[in-house]
Amino acid sequence: MAALATTSSLSNYPRLTIAQYRDQLRQSGTASSIDLAYSYRGKAYRYSIELSKTAPHYGGSRYWFRCPSCSNRVAVLYCAGTYVCRGCIGACYGSQLQQPIDRLFSRADTIRQRLGWQSGIAHGSGTKPKGMHSKTFDRLVNEHDRLTAKIWQQTLDKLGCTH
Repeated sequence: MAALATTSSLSNYPRLTIAQYRDQLRQSGTASSIDLAYSYRGKAYRYSIELSKTAPHYGGSRYWFRCPSCSNRVAVLYCAGTYVCRGCIGACYGSQLQQPIDRLFSRADTIRQRLGWQSGIAHGSGTKPKGMHSKTFDRLVNEHDRLTAKIWQQTLDKLGCTH
């Protein structure tokens, strides 16, 4: 039996992305840090976050935050008082908190959405969406059938039904 996830999700924390500063950083060209001033849960914060710059293969440059806590190079920081990387917070992505059967449902829903079917276990119209290759359609329908069978099997196993 799988343990319930009790870790908090990253969606619980305010985010700060390097993309928010893209235009400002392009104009300056030589920025080495970004100054922050904000209030979080009634407490005022004011400090600088160090930046790192890399040269991608396609040319130009790309900026990164340096986590104030561990100095890792990251594109997103999360506010837990001060802004830090997700590793320092110890939070997980939402998908990492899902139970195994929930992952099966999520994948099946993604396939149904791609096929233009309604949410739920039952098949949709059975017609291939316009523009989708027949092999892709067949592969997705087969994967949906496998996932549906797993979902039913896990549900029956959980209920203690024998087969």
